[in-house]
Amino acid sequence: MSGGSRVVIGHPRPAAAGPLRGVVEGLGARDVAVVDGDGLLAAVEEPPHLLVLHAGLPGFGPEMLSALRAGAMLRELPILVLGRFAGARQRAALMAAGATDLLARPLTLPELAARLSLHLENRKLTQSLQEMIDSLHAYHGGAMQRMALAREMQLGLLPDRALCQGLERSHGIELDSHFESSSELGGDLWGVHPLDERRFALFLYDFTGHGVAAALNTFRLHALLARTDLPADDPAGTLAALNRLLIGLLPETQFAAMVYAVVDTAADTLTYATAGAPKPLIGRPDGSLEIGPSCGVPLGVAAGAAYRNHRLEFPAGSFLVLFSDALVEARGRDGRLVGHGGVADLVRGLPGLCGSGAEENSMEDGMVEEGARPLARLLDRYFTTMPRPLADDLTVLWLSRPWRPDPWPCRPDPD
Repeated sequence: MSGGSRVVIGHPRPAAAGPLRGVVEGLGARDVAVVDGDGLLAAVEEPPHLLVLHAGLPGFGPEMLSALRAGAMLRELPILVLGRFAGARQRAALMAAGATDLLARPLTLPELAARLSLHLENRKLTQSLQEMIDSLHAYHGGAMQRMALAREMQLGLLPDRALCQGLERSHGIELDSHFESSSELGGDLWGVHPLDERRFALFLYDFTGHGVAAALNTFRLHALLARTDLPADDPAGTLAALNRLLIGLLPETQFAAMVYAVVDTAADTLTYATAGAPKPLIGRPDGSLEIGPSCGVPLGVAAGAAYRNHRLEFPAGSFLVLFSDALVEARGRDGRLVGHGGVADLVRGLPGLCGSGAEENSMEDGMVEEGARPLARLLDRYFTTMPRPLADDLTVLWLSRPWRPDPWPCRPDPD
């Protein structure tokens, strides 16, 4: 069991070390070196699996053991001392100086073999464990680098600052977002794109689970949304088309909840459809809140699934809040479920919504202060009662219709 081991024996008379060498070789050691005190340091330059020192070596004592242990490569090396020891004090001094074990003579050859075999096996097991730990560290480091790259690529799918600001200027809206993954990679993603000079589409989807599998699915759906043959101005039609495409791509246990909305700033309307997504929250210019209806099975579940458009008034002064299910399905520190009513309660009472004077007074040189952003204030209130880290990925979008000369960014600059 100790085959392949390298052992160094330090002996005052190497020629007389035959019996000790025979025991070591009998254990299957591939390389046994017997040296005197002058050759000891050279013999351990390449650390062996085991070092056996005869207590009769010239200069042997605690100082020699301490000097050997001072070398970084020898700190974990088993060092066994063979000899006669005067008493408990000498034994304690040798052990304190670095001896792994003391082999007190007289000692039968079978007993010597058993003691040496035990230390050889322990050394090999220790080295194997360390190699495994080193391998795991290397794998973990590489995995973290790959995960960071994948996360950067996933974040790159989000609408960039230029797109959002251009849409805000052209359609007279404000768009704010929050994305928080429960792990390195998430299963949430959102997007926005103009349809024409008066309409634009906004969507949010949330795949089952999180981590690598969910993140890969976000790339799949993002690629499908880029297709030009989708009925982009028809939310129900878009969801139905995406569902048909995902049926052949997703494993049976994976699916996506999604909400797809079209805002018409000329007709002052919001048209949306949902596929297993949380109900949207709509704020009115008079300060009232409406929890919109939600129906339709998640994408990728049923091949023949049909979806329904919901058309609501959405005049200037209105706002829309879309979110993944982590917001409504979370439980606070008191164990209570947030629910759609809880989200509505969080929004109620937020000051300065939809271009009111309170919000205008927070403007300075065309910029909105962090504390004036409705979404930031909403999340501040949410996380006062919600423990972190989150159990699921969280995405929240806040869209409002007042005009701003310098809108909020959807995503911060890379720097």
